[in-house]
Amino acid sequence: MKHLISLLLIVCNLNLLAQAKYSTASDDFVSFHENVSNAERMYKNDSLLQAYAKFDNAFANYKGQVNPGHYFRAALCAIKIREEFKGLHFLEKAIVNGYEIDSVRKADVVFYNQNTKKEYLDNIAKWEQARNASRNMTWQEELINSAASKSKSADAKYKEALSYCLTCMKSKTCSKTAPDYLSKYKVVKDRMKADSIAAASLLSKIQQNGFPSVKLVGRKAGEIARNTLLSYDADRKNERLDNLLFKALQDGNISPEFYASVVDRRNVMNGLTPEFYEPLTGYEKTIGKEITTANKRRSAIGLYPIRLVSAAAPKTKDSAMNKKVNTQLYDY
Repeated sequence: MKHLISLLLIVCNLNLLAQAKYSTASDDFVSFHENVSNAERMYKNDSLLQAYAKFDNAFANYKGQVNPGHYFRAALCAIKIREEFKGLHFLEKAIVNGYEIDSVRKADVVFYNQNTKKEYLDNIAKWEQARNASRNMTWQEELINSAASKSKSADAKYKEALSYCLTCMKSKTCSKTAPDYLSKYKVVKDRMKADSIAAASLLSKIQQNGFPSVKLVGRKAGEIARNTLLSYDADRKNERLDNLLFKALQDGNISPEFYASVVDRRNVMNGLTPEFYEPLTGYEKTIGKEITTANKRRSAIGLYPIRLVSAAAPKTKDSAMNKKVNTQLYDY
């Protein structure tokens, strides 16, 4: 849906501005994310021993803040290869720093050594209590309620209007001055305006409370906040948000993927080429010789390189899975 909105804005030629602003990270940050992105890819490929080694090396040599999701997946790797004491250590860091273990993942947290099993059972409640004590429960509830307040009927109306406008713009016979088109385009513009108002309100809250990280407001509310910032179309060149987002990136509260998505969205909105080609899907046939430049830019913010597979390469049985493990490695 985000890509459709961007396409709509391009075709309508609403914003012809300069490239979006973005910052570059330190060598320490880049080195950490090079290690951790390799670890995440190995984890998704079930290469748990190699993933554990990469995670352990990344954490040991990094002085910055680590997103708790990395600690949790490192814990699973350690537990499954019977490095249970290290797994317990990673698990504590994950939970205390905001990670919530969902019902699916709880089945994976199984300790076989009686000492680690006892320590886990003795301490899990305390870790969760420390996590919850760090939460701004009032703000968390506000964010969740703000998303729930958008009625399903209104959302359906918006999607219908967006689809109609996009279909119309692809047709040579469609009139963009017809009453039906104008009424539906108004629905789209009203939604964009509402998104910008929501973002302005969120920015005010961030100034008061800090960035809505998973530690501060939990995963669900954090996702709502990030989507609101992503859709802040009033910040066409990413000038207002860049300092805030770059600090959140350095603090482990947003991933390099998310930061790149914000910058690329702003560029695409202006009818310009992406900086990072993030997300990759849809750009494979157009990036061409730009891949070297794009990968330099990606590296400068700690984002793993694009790897395009040649059309002549042997086909695998599950190409969708191959694509999945090579893109969107981070979940924050």
